[in-house]
Amino acid sequence: MTILVPLLSGKENHALFVEAIAKKNDEVLLLQIIDKDFLAKTSAAMGEVMQFHGLLNEMKKALKAKKRPCEEITEWGHTIQKIISIALLQKVKTVMLIKQKNQFFNEIIKELEKNKISYEFVELPEEPKEKRMKFFGR
Repeated sequence: MTILVPLLSGKENHALFVEAIAKKNDEVLLLQIIDKDFLAKTSAAMGEVMQFHGLLNEMKKALKAKKRPCEEITEWGHTIQKIISIALLQKVKTVMLIKQKNQFFNEIIKELEKNKISYEFVELPEEPKEKRMKFFGR
């Protein structure tokens, strides 16, 4: 069976998340979604595509090191609809996510449950406040 891993948080290459995926004896399908609703400008879209493509490559390397087969899909469209449609089309066993504390994550979970798609999430430790502030240039 296949595990679907949509790249949503930008933290999917975290060692704890990769380890959780690697523990499964399944093929991994990495899903990069470029959602036009979140992008105001073409330059922002290109920056996000490049950022998540780098994340995708890091994930592939990490999974290869764990001897876990993986494939990748890149889709344009609405994030939730793409996750649901790919999960159903590929007949995935489960969708693996990094837990987030926001309304959009809750909407994703609600739609997965509504469509009877199995999911698991991994909760990552929070970064120290001073590290987050440096990241945003403050």
